[in-house]
Amino acid sequence: MKTLCYNTNMKKIFISLILPLTILCTQPAFASNELIEDYLDIATSYAVSGNYSFAIDYLDRILAINPQNRQVLGLKSTLRQMQSGSIVSPMVTSNQKLFQAQNAKKTGNKLSQQQFLTSAAVEGGYWANMFAGDFFREEKQYQKALSYYQNALGSGINSSSPLLYMGICYFEMKDFNSAYPLLTKFIAYNQQESYAYAMRARVLTELKRYNEAETDIVTAIALEDTIEYRYLEGLILFKRGNYKKAQASLGKIANEIQTSDVYKFLGMSYYATGDLNNALINLDKALLLANNDIELRNQYNQIKVKLTNQVQP
Repeated sequence: MKTLCYNTNMKKIFISLILPLTILCTQPAFASNELIEDYLDIATSYAVSGNYSFAIDYLDRILAINPQNRQVLGLKSTLRQMQSGSIVSPMVTSNQKLFQAQNAKKTGNKLSQQQFLTSAAVEGGYWANMFAGDFFREEKQYQKALSYYQNALGSGINSSSPLLYMGICYFEMKDFNSAYPLLTKFIAYNQQESYAYAMRARVLTELKRYNEAETDIVTAIALEDTIEYRYLEGLILFKRGNYKKAQASLGKIANEIQTSDVYKFLGMSYYATGDLNNALINLDKALLLANNDIELRNQYNQIKVKLTNQVQP
């Protein structure tokens, strides 16, 4: 299904700002392929808010479909230079205070960076408010971040990115009921965005709406199969009580992402199905990676006692 083009105007601004004029004049418009348009919308949302890594990921998806797309190659090249700091985003250089905030960030002067960002945001504008929101979100000052994202949303620029970041803020604040509708609205405009489905799956898990959470994480994996999403799938299956499927899901990634949480939930899944030996093996691995997890240690000792009692004549 075609994504609703909430980002159409933003996309035009973005492309006109960072693509060399020669490329724009010599290349035809972007192909009408709906999936390419969806991916470009998502890349635009990330790029204009300074999240160049995610933007590049979606440009790579376009190049997997059309490797010779010179416009996308040009966008990717420019974003890589912005990411490395060799060139500064035109969205920053066009605003003196944002430019000063960028320089302050490079020198590690957070106080000056904050002052320049908040001053720029007072004057209004999408980018100034987005950069200010990102700053406070990274500083875990979520209420302040929310106010700037809300201002960006009402700035007159048609971008759905603030919805995603507002949803993330509410999630971090553990206000899951507020996070859910924002993420749902973002997904309505960005139906190919795997991270948004995964984020909503996390929210739904906290709300104990496990069936819906599983649907969302399966959708995220279909769009982009990552270890992080596979772990979340295993966690959701465990919380649903589907322990056999949780074992299969977590077991597949246990050798690739060796963390305490993976082994913990894998071990607890085995424990729930009565396989005390595998439960103990995995909880032992979890303990080696955990940092003084008293609850996990107690669970391990309980299982060890049960296993010992089973083997005694």
